[in-house]
Amino acid sequence: MSSPVRMNKSDPLSRTDTWPESPELQSGVVLSEQIYGYVRSAIVAGIVEPGMSVLEPDLAKRFGVSRTPVREALLRLRDDGLVIIKRQSGIIIAPIDKNRVEEAMIVREALEPRMAAMAAERISQRTVLDLEFETDRMSAAIEPHDHRAFIEADNMFHRLLINASGFMHIVQITEQVSGQLDRIRYLSVAEPIRAAAAIQEHRTLIKHLQDGDAAACEQMVRQHLQESWVLIRELLDR
Repeated sequence: MSSPVRMNKSDPLSRTDTWPESPELQSGVVLSEQIYGYVRSAIVAGIVEPGMSVLEPDLAKRFGVSRTPVREALLRLRDDGLVIIKRQSGIIIAPIDKNRVEEAMIVREALEPRMAAMAAERISQRTVLDLEFETDRMSAAIEPHDHRAFIEADNMFHRLLINASGFMHIVQITEQVSGQLDRIRYLSVAEPIRAAAAIQEHRTLIKHLQDGDAAACEQMVRQHLQESWVLIRELLDR
């Protein structure tokens, strides 16, 4: 994973050429959505740090687009609590907000166990294979300390699980509130014992899904989330 970018004291504005390489824009996909994903990933992964400034014109130049989709993306990031937009000081990366982290944990714990129970009744063999693939990706990311790959695979696992319930809009709800939580999750991956435990919990859940045991799936996801929250709250307290 790229090293965190630190502000140059002689220049209070961050330069986008220090950000990760921007992906090529895909045709048929909303521009603001792609820019939002790029900036969100950089913030969540800690590549850009709290307090850094974001220059709207520089992002527009980097992507070769007008400032309109960049502004739309930044407004969405503001709503997620990841950037702060002020009239005089411009746009800066927001600090981690403990209340928003707690809010995301509450939302996910309220929704995901129930979605897992419903998935047990509807899941396809194709989705089971996809869940196994993402769990293998997580396992492969531990030894090289590839935090980004671990979190991406973990996110995809939970996305697939929720989608298998038949209520795909739940994914949008959980992801909308999880920006601040995901920043802490990147730090939690550095704890190898918990990372290994999370992988084993995923494998146990997959077995329950294959057995069609809705009650066991619901309990497993609740336990999985609660175990993760213990470490996340410890990291917040630090």
